[in-house]
Amino acid sequence: MKKGKIVNPWEVKPFVCDNTYSSKMLLDDVVAGQKAINVNEGTLEPGCKTSGGVHEAAEIYIAMKGEAILHLDNESFDFKSGSVCFIPPGVFHSLDNKSYKESFVLLTLWEDANNNEVYHERIKAWGKSFKNIDED
Repeated sequence: MKKGKIVNPWEVKPFVCDNTYSSKMLLDDVVAGQKAINVNEGTLEPGCKTSGGVHEAAEIYIAMKGEAILHLDNESFDFKSGSVCFIPPGVFHSLDNKSYKESFVLLTLWEDANNNEVYHERIKAWGKSFKNIDED
């Protein structure tokens, strides 16, 4: 019998990428127990920027908290809580947190976890993609 899965972000251990950005894998195929849309919660510290990147697969950003400037190729957009962005394959994208006091939090969704480099960094460092806060 298939069952649903609830994941509480406050119970997921963040993977600290550097002093500006941390990442929590909320849902992947392993957590879901079957093929699933992958969901990651990213936190960009106050006043910080991501270096940006280009991917071979599409991804979706959903702003959850705070305000940022979202750069897509040569255009920049205000991106705030509730905003959703579809990022096609091959489009350079980066974020600048507009606040110097509040973190910017977003969800990233993609079809396959292998399309996200932080997923691979987490596997390399932890031996798996997901940890609860009470693990080591």
